[in-house]
Amino acid sequence: MKKLAKFLIPMLALVLVAALCAIPMTAADNVIFIKDGATGDGSSADSALKPTTGNYDPTVNNPMKQADTAIYQAWLKLMEAGGGTIVICGPYTLDETTGQGTAATTKDVMIYDREAHRDDVTITYTSVYNGVDYRQTADAKLIMGETSHIIFPTATVLENMTIAAGATGRSVCGGSHKLTLAQGVTFLPTTPENAGDPNAYPILIAGERYKKHDGNPDLTIDIGEGVLGHVFGGQNGAGANYPLNGNVSITVKSGTIVGDLCGTSRNNSTPVNGDVAITIEGGVFKGTINAVGNGPLNADNPGTAVLKISGGNFTDCLGVFDSAVGINGNIAKYSLLDLSAADKATADAVKELSAGFNETVEPSGDAPAATTAAPATTAAPATTAAPATTAAPATTAAPATTAAPATTAAPATTAAPATTAAPATTAAGTTAPATSVTALTVLAVMALASLAVAGVIVSKKVRG
Repeated sequence: MKKLAKFLIPMLALVLVAALCAIPMTAADNVIFIKDGATGDGSSADSALKPTTGNYDPTVNNPMKQADTAIYQAWLKLMEAGGGTIVICGPYTLDETTGQGTAATTKDVMIYDREAHRDDVTITYTSVYNGVDYRQTADAKLIMGETSHIIFPTATVLENMTIAAGATGRSVCGGSHKLTLAQGVTFLPTTPENAGDPNAYPILIAGERYKKHDGNPDLTIDIGEGVLGHVFGGQNGAGANYPLNGNVSITVKSGTIVGDLCGTSRNNSTPVNGDVAITIEGGVFKGTINAVGNGPLNADNPGTAVLKISGGNFTDCLGVFDSAVGINGNIAKYSLLDLSAADKATADAVKELSAGFNETVEPSGDAPAATTAAPATTAAPATTAAPATTAAPATTAAPATTAAPATTAAPATTAAPATTAAPATTAAGTTAPATSVTALTVLAVMALASLAVAGVIVSKKVRG
């Protein structure tokens, strides 16, 4: 028995160690480095992931050029692995050679099939990793070059990185997944001389670049000293046939927005079929703030729009409106400006700039504000006014109103949609699915139990 125990105990210990070592990495351990000119496997800055070849058909009308890019390969690997981090460790450029689209001005870097998108997977993008700031050591940045747009296919966190405009009209889109811009993110204009022009920056879009789809964009902006241009909660483009069916949520905690902040789509004929909620807790605003932006709400059943402000710097803000001046379509059936959590100075500053809301809720202790009527609409039938509340009630129409004062409206541009879908491809080098943690845990427990039994047997034999 002693000989058996001497053999059995070391063997079971080896089984236990092997089982524990076989437990798969977490998403935090899955890291891929990318930069221009890379030739490696993505495991480090010195071996950043090289582009592939052969993953799309160049002879079709609308080739999926993005399928051979390093960022696309990284998406496939990290989505399969359950999430992870993409480290932009040098300049990384998207341009007319890296995307898909039939329009000369539009090449989308995207996973075309929305069924392949993953709300349950989070990918973090950064240029600071393991104590190295590649922005300082290697001029790291994501460059939105000629014709390029990027649409993230998963829940996304951007942190400690720079996104630069290599041309005007480029967009960064959350794809209607959860999109968080965290500390250290900043957008750069086409040239430093254009720093005051919001149109010179990449456009931040919470929804899709153009695709009709069902989704609930959820955008959080907390970028500290970072700067953005225009921000839209709905779609970037490109017309009435490309609506977003869902509710938009935007939260701003910090950062400077030099352009307009709008709850709906950039294109003035692309609707959002749902409600809009914008919460502003901080930040600096230099354009207009519009609960409903250039793009309208649903014509037959418009949603509600709630703008809740508790903090922020509005010294240079151009206006706080229920809907953008000159909107070409339906406004909200009920719009609320909620200042209940603001201090008096912030509330007074916002009220001085505001117009068009059906109801304004004052800070606690202040007298109720006189209701400001919403601007006239061509679609909503007359109805009774919504009751005073901090939450937007479901009503059927907006009361007749006066128009909001003139201000600077966000540019209403139309991007050409990418039309013909290329066949879905599978990139080379994707990782195998992770081993089941549950099965390995059971194995480890069994090994521990066997060790314990062996110990008891040996102990009894010795005592006997």
